[in-house]
Amino acid sequence: MGTIIETPAAFDNHKIDLWDAVKCDRKEAVETPIPKKKEEEHIQDIQDVSVAIDTWDDIFSDFDPGPVEKRVLSEDFLTEIKKRLREPRRGQVTVTFLAPAVLKDEESERKVIRRLKQYFKFRSLSVLKEINDLRRRGFYFVLTGICSLATLTFLAYYKTVGELTMELIGIILMPLGWFGIWEGFSRIIEPSPYMKKDYGIFSRLAKANIKFNYVS
Repeated sequence: MGTIIETPAAFDNHKIDLWDAVKCDRKEAVETPIPKKKEEEHIQDIQDVSVAIDTWDDIFSDFDPGPVEKRVLSEDFLTEIKKRLREPRRGQVTVTFLAPAVLKDEESERKVIRRLKQYFKFRSLSVLKEINDLRRRGFYFVLTGICSLATLTFLAYYKTVGELTMELIGIILMPLGWFGIWEGFSRIIEPSPYMKKDYGIFSRLAKANIKFNYVS
């Protein structure tokens, strides 16, 4: 015959307390809001720029009567959109044009969007070329500085010239050498903050999502 073991009431109460604690933890886990960090970061990465226009001339230059596909962009428009994008931010840019309903035309929209992207890409490549040219000149500056100091060191070590001549040559080559090195490295490392900002802006605009909202 098996032995019957009676479970104490305290043990049952302890089990009930544990079960209540588990249910409590589950309830808190369900009620705890899920962090929306990724969603917020995604929203912050999207920068929307709205521009109100009355005619296409608000985007393009008044002095260029050519077709939309080749017209030069208005300086006022470029200045305004660059000012709106000066704040450094990564992610997608959306440019929304608020225009009157009389301008609504799908073909014109496609032409304007194509021209804007073409122009922004051209400007970004042009600024990048200028930055690379500055860095290339900086390399020549560094090379000139090193050659100047090396020549001065060579003359001083082998004493190929007189002391007075050496002093005169040092007056020229010493500052020239150090200036070339410091100025060259500054152009290589930080060619132009203004150009770097322009390159960043036009690169983002070249990949921007451009759309039109028409108001009656």
